[in-house]
Amino acid sequence: MPKAITLIETRDGCAPLETHPRYDVLLWNKKVGQLYFNMRGYTGCYLPQANGRKLDIGERAISAYRKAVAELNREWAENLTPAAWRGNA
Repeated sequence: MPKAITLIETRDGCAPLETHPRYDVLLWNKKVGQLYFNMRGYTGCYLPQANGRKLDIGERAISAYRKAVAELNREWAENLTPAAWRGNA
């Protein structure tokens, strides 16, 4: 099954001296936000949940965001029908 939420590493929007890459947050392959590094961790975008709410995990390491995305993708998989995964619903 395809993933609802994806993190893609990018240099778009980075200042020339930024040492940490940014990450685009994609929901069904459409950009919904971008994570950027802010002194103590990544921040900048709320992660979309299957129930329509948005999840804010604060300034955390990118590994914490990846774990949250994996949990949210499982949640999306439980709440959607197979027809919705194919884009028919």
